[in-house]
Amino acid sequence: MKATIDKYADLSKDLYKLCSKKEMIRRKCLNLGRMECDLLHYLNTLDQPVCMNDLSVEMKVSHSRITRIIDALVRKKLVKRYPSKRDRRSWLAVITDKGKKTNNETILDFMNIQKDLISRLSDEKAEEIYENIKLYMEAYHAVLEEKESAL
Repeated sequence: MKATIDKYADLSKDLYKLCSKKEMIRRKCLNLGRMECDLLHYLNTLDQPVCMNDLSVEMKVSHSRITRIIDALVRKKLVKRYPSKRDRRSWLAVITDKGKKTNNETILDFMNIQKDLISRLSDEKAEEIYENIKLYMEAYHAVLEEKESAL
């Protein structure tokens, strides 16, 4: 049992490292930080102006951190920021066309990595691996949810 646990722990660490490496390559290509990428993706998904306070809640960071991230994205012309017409104290952020294009490039890049990966496998192996990883991830989520609810 110990050997199996060790193998799964190593697999989990390796998957994490792979995902981190993929993210690092993606961010380097776009000259963006992780939080900038995450925020850009969130704004693209929303596709409407959003209050800076709401962004700090959604991204689980301080208002000052969101302000710094938005400042960087505004300098790169990926996001626009403007005062709210309803509340003069509030500022809204919205993704620009350049921001949407940049975000879509990251998605396309990710899909190309998946395409390259799958092309190295037979159709049968690709499906088998997918089903097994899916099963592993479902079990992983369930265990983490149980641990989290126990806290």
